[in-house]
Amino acid sequence: MQPVPSSGTSSPAPWLTLWSLREDTLLEEQPQDDSLLLRSRWGDLRIPHPGPVLAETLRRMLLGPIQLENVPGTDELSAQVRLLAALRQLRGMVVRSVGAPDGSRPLLSVVPVRAGALLDPQPVPEDRLLRLSRFAVLRSTGRGTLLESPLSAFSAAFSRPEAGWLLASLGRPVTLEQAAGRLPIPPAAASALVAHLVATGMVEFAEHGAEAHNASFGEDRDPVLLPWSPHDLRFHWSSRPGLHDRPVGATFRLRGRQEQPPALKPLPAGPRIPLPRPAPGTPPWDLPLTEALERRRSVRRYGEQRMTLGRLGDLLYHALRVREADGGREDAGAQSRPYPSGGACYELECYLTVGRCAGLEAGSYAYDPLGHALIRLSGDPELDRTMLREAQTCAGAEDPPDVLLTLAARFARVSWKYSGLAYALTLKHVGVVQQTLYLLATAMGLGGCALGTGNTGLSAEAFGLDWRAESAVGEFILGSLPAAAAVG
Repeated sequence: MQPVPSSGTSSPAPWLTLWSLREDTLLEEQPQDDSLLLRSRWGDLRIPHPGPVLAETLRRMLLGPIQLENVPGTDELSAQVRLLAALRQLRGMVVRSVGAPDGSRPLLSVVPVRAGALLDPQPVPEDRLLRLSRFAVLRSTGRGTLLESPLSAFSAAFSRPEAGWLLASLGRPVTLEQAAGRLPIPPAAASALVAHLVATGMVEFAEHGAEAHNASFGEDRDPVLLPWSPHDLRFHWSSRPGLHDRPVGATFRLRGRQEQPPALKPLPAGPRIPLPRPAPGTPPWDLPLTEALERRRSVRRYGEQRMTLGRLGDLLYHALRVREADGGREDAGAQSRPYPSGGACYELECYLTVGRCAGLEAGSYAYDPLGHALIRLSGDPELDRTMLREAQTCAGAEDPPDVLLTLAARFARVSWKYSGLAYALTLKHVGVVQQTLYLLATAMGLGGCALGTGNTGLSAEAFGLDWRAESAVGEFILGSLPAAAAVG
């Protein structure tokens, strides 16, 4: 059992070693075979013949953080050793905390987020340089703050400011003595906090260098981590299950709190331009799928001939319209479109910025996928030209495109149903639509190119969107095909 440090015989210890079970763990007594059954998100664990000390310890840990030395029967060293060995077998069910002697909330609680996680804090040398990991993120939970990292099997919860003060000092290479020297935390308590954070892997020791200016840390030179930015690694880690304990999948997390947005948003005000519909039968530009795949290229140079309204209508009809639209806008949730969408959410909206198109004025438009029409937006012509110039720059094209298609997502359509993977799912939908547009443009003899990014603020202003609720997530440019296209 880890001893509780003492600051003297006449004053209380500056920190306490506390143990508890994860909040989602259940304990069931099995009197028929004298065993205990622990149920957790990681599965069931049966403990045969636990004995009175372990059984009482687990009952208390189920209620909250405890000091093991307060459990009856732990006076002898042998009993302590047996108890600690048993608790190590629980691994991902056990929460370790650093408590304050005032008996209030713990200074720090380290929660396992993976099944086999086992925290083993060790004393930290006072003169060794250490630093908070670049991949660690501190965020508010509404009841406190939580430190987490894709590289750690733990999260660290702070409900009191003292630990946060210490954490703030670890943003650059410092020694433990330097980190705690100017903080109102006893050195022994600071040492315990840092030891727990080092054990999570979210604070690391310098491998080389005795001074802050020449300190070298492993994660800064790791060839596996060098390609990752903290944002990208966190996004990948959080949007797939297996390396954290967050819900992922169709949890319907907002059911009962707010209504899911309708499958089709209300149409904006503005002049309506009906789009031509393709004639029944096989279109004259139809190509076998394999040939369209082989011919597909990203075209960044356009011909003299302008895009036409008819060809634009054909492309939007085959790529983005609502099919089987007999039920009207209110009953569109059960309808499908030419591209797949997870959970039939169909959160993507299409906006057009038109530079040159025969039969259509330059400007900005919203596409109505049910009525197969364009709605003229009361945009700013200079803003529209800026959108086209930025698309040209992003593509590395010689001239602005004839038409810029902007795919915007109504995020709540997906996040109302899905936890964890909602935004990642939206990006997959964007990729599906972009490939559909590529194949159609190729088959129709048009020049198409997907863009790697776009200006969030600019598109929100151009289309009159609140980017927090509906925002651009993908772009695709179109133009007539030149005699010899620049492709790649």
